[in-house]
Amino acid sequence: MAKNIYIVSLFLMFSLFVSAQEYQIVDSTRSRIELDDDSLYFDDYAYLDDYHFADNIFVMAQAGFSHSMSENTRFGNFFKNQRLSVNIGVGKWFYPSFGLRLTAGIHPQVGRAEWELCELTDLGWTLAPGEKYAFGNYNFNIFSGYIDALVNLTNIVYKYREDRVFNLVGIVGLGYNHTFGFQKEKLAAWSNGVSYNSPDGKSTGTYSYPVNSESGNYFAAHVGLQGRWKVSDAWDITGEVTFNGTDDKYNGHEYDRVYDTYFDVLVGAQFHFKDCHGRRRFHYVKHLDSAVIERLNKMASDENERLNEANMMMPEIYEKIKLSEALQTTISFYVDRHYITDAQKKNIKSVATFLSTHPDINLIVTGYADIETAYPAYNLRLSQKRAQAVYDMLVDEFGVSKDRLRIDYKGDTVQPYESVNEWNRAVIFFLDRDGGKSQILQSEPSKE
Repeated sequence: MAKNIYIVSLFLMFSLFVSAQEYQIVDSTRSRIELDDDSLYFDDYAYLDDYHFADNIFVMAQAGFSHSMSENTRFGNFFKNQRLSVNIGVGKWFYPSFGLRLTAGIHPQVGRAEWELCELTDLGWTLAPGEKYAFGNYNFNIFSGYIDALVNLTNIVYKYREDRVFNLVGIVGLGYNHTFGFQKEKLAAWSNGVSYNSPDGKSTGTYSYPVNSESGNYFAAHVGLQGRWKVSDAWDITGEVTFNGTDDKYNGHEYDRVYDTYFDVLVGAQFHFKDCHGRRRFHYVKHLDSAVIERLNKMASDENERLNEANMMMPEIYEKIKLSEALQTTISFYVDRHYITDAQKKNIKSVATFLSTHPDINLIVTGYADIETAYPAYNLRLSQKRAQAVYDMLVDEFGVSKDRLRIDYKGDTVQPYESVNEWNRAVIFFLDRDGGKSQILQSEPSKE
């Protein structure tokens, strides 16, 4: 019966892993955000950020106790079956709801002789002269190694939140146990036979309990639960309980059971390394539908056109403009991204066409990031990546000469579109006249 329960537990944990993967690939949560006064809305989809294989890595260390549940131990003192255990490991989260880890640890164990033999002393029998070891408990050690699947149950039931403090994690794993450190002298005496005197001293009996004290290697599997408390961006405190099954011979004595068991109760800490984005936890980014991007791009182009027309209406001021003009075409990006969508590729193609028909004009490809996302240093790198992506496409796909382009990037230090924050996730093209700098059009007041 216990074996069936164990197998069912493994199956249920695997099922949760499969559903976890399916859940995280498509996050269906939506919210609606008003962009401006003309009632333009967009569906705000959240997508997991791009990660590399070396991202979302953690290391861990744990300490606690291991409780032996092999044959006969249940007849002894419960607390005398526990020994101090330690565990270390390294792991990786592939999704907010699924990860893997490798662990290694030392788990001292307790074995026990037959309960009838252990009760001889309680019944008044005494060791015969020359005997040293009465029947009872014996000690040995396990070195364990496991590969575990980790299923974040909290993130399956609830939407993932980067700032969540507590997570409940399911554990299912396979590995092996290496036994060593048996009390050889005691076990040799038990195997050879121990003599006891009867309570009335009139008779002597010799009893034996054979235990193989040689080291061994055994297949193992376990399931468990871990509670994880986030104490900082880098550190978690963990507490976990795992139920372990291994070969019936692991304690040196083979009984009529298919396997022996022990459980571990461990507390510890986990340290999360930084990923390629400079963060230590999973991060979802919000992303606009391509049709909305096109409309935002048109609105941004209209804004550029309005600025250019305003300058054309004031020729006396225009003569004193020290900064370069901007093309009406801009390239828009998803929040926290620098890849180019198919819709934006069409706009880049139009810029390449413009350059081919105006051979006397060079451009400054200038990247921006909106000020309401991330932090200045990150936004500066992001705006550089956006400018570089547009530059590369112009050169590599549309054959624009490198000599006619120059890259600049402003991060969030300059916000070309103050009225709508989202528009600033963009690349703007400035006419490179006499080494002009890329900025939003500015002018000096005319002096009479």
